[in-house]
Amino acid sequence: MQIVLVHGWGFTPAMWQPVRDRLGQPTVTPDLGFFGSAETDLSTGQPLLAVGHSLGLLWLLMQTSLPEGSIVLGINGFTRFSRANDFPAGVLPRVLDRMMKGLERGAVPVLRQFRENCGLSGQETENFRNPETTRLMDGLSLLQKGDARAKGNRVHATLASRDDAIVSQAMTEASFPSERIEWLETGGHLLPLTHPDRCATFILKACEEISADG
Repeated sequence: MQIVLVHGWGFTPAMWQPVRDRLGQPTVTPDLGFFGSAETDLSTGQPLLAVGHSLGLLWLLMQTSLPEGSIVLGINGFTRFSRANDFPAGVLPRVLDRMMKGLERGAVPVLRQFRENCGLSGQETENFRNPETTRLMDGLSLLQKGDARAKGNRVHATLASRDDAIVSQAMTEASFPSERIEWLETGGHLLPLTHPDRCATFILKACEEISADG
């Protein structure tokens, strides 16, 4: 089974490097193209253990098909992000509207503020080479309109942090059955960066469970 790691909004596949270093086996890291060319082909010729961080999970769930036998995991993930009458745990639409209007003026301030909100600071908020405004806008549109709640049962398990400033505990609980959520008390929104050991353990545990089930 091929491990696939999909990054979230405003980041690149590089965010997965600390986790990849700890997995000790080959991985594929699609690029949603927020800072260059997009590379999103999932045709690996075998079932996937597809792991999505934040928007990356929603993106995975919105794909029309994955190879037969594939398993999906989430880290700091959700099945819907924007608030709706039947999803009060979501983020207010005006927050995304404000980010989209900001992108029209310039991507860097929006990206800097988002990364600060994620818990990064200083130089970590400044690596914005060649931001692709159109694809960043598309990502925000997916956050605003995307709804994969009907596909939530496809998520084998999700790793979440109770102090995540982007994806609230309420949003996580509204997205997944409680028995499929593994909680960390602290860790924030960027668990692949702040807790790569725990993320790798979470992924390898799923590999073992899937192998045991035959």
